[in-house]
Amino acid sequence: SIIISVGSTALTMIVAVLAAYALSRMRFRGRNGYLNWVLGQRFMPPIAILIPLVTIYKTAGLRDTDNLYMGYLGLMMIYALMNLPIAVLLMKSFLDDVPKDVDEAAMIDGATRFQTFRKVVLPMVKGGIAASAVLVFIFSWTEFLLSLFLTTEIRTVPVKIQTFVTSTGNEWGFIAALGTAAIIPSFIFILLVQKHLVRGLTLGSL
Repeated sequence: SIIISVGSTALTMIVAVLAAYALSRMRFRGRNGYLNWVLGQRFMPPIAILIPLVTIYKTAGLRDTDNLYMGYLGLMMIYALMNLPIAVLLMKSFLDDVPKDVDEAAMIDGATRFQTFRKVVLPMVKGGIAASAVLVFIFSWTEFLLSLFLTTEIRTVPVKIQTFVTSTGNEWGFIAALGTAAIIPSFIFILLVQKHLVRGLTLGSL
């Protein structure tokens, strides 16, 4: 669970920050339509695409029964795709709060667009990145349905808890122990980014 959640969070945030910067700073045809399309992806429940997704994963060799490492990669990719819309929209709101004058001043001083993004804008939205990363991590950590159907040997925490519910009774001791242990990684992750978290949660609302 830790490997998959951290990996999918990193993948999501890399793509989301780059996409959000482009949407925030650049004007291109179909931009508003694209934003609506991104938002619309969040409305679609995972169960709606589960059957074709299982078929695609089997054909592409991303099931853990075919290759264990590809199983990890496949689950990270689908979690990243699932969380990408919310991460893009959050990061866009944070980047919109950074004045464009900052970009223009940096480029007048000779910085390229990428240098402006990496050295000037990115440090200013560290709080927003932290806030978005926490949400993405928690969504990945608690996801149940996709992990249940896309993996057989890899068992994330929510799926493993479900295995203690049997027809002969519930193993409440194991369920309580695993549920308590499942809180710890999220708690540690939030502690690591807490100094950026409060500012990040309020930055996009100003």
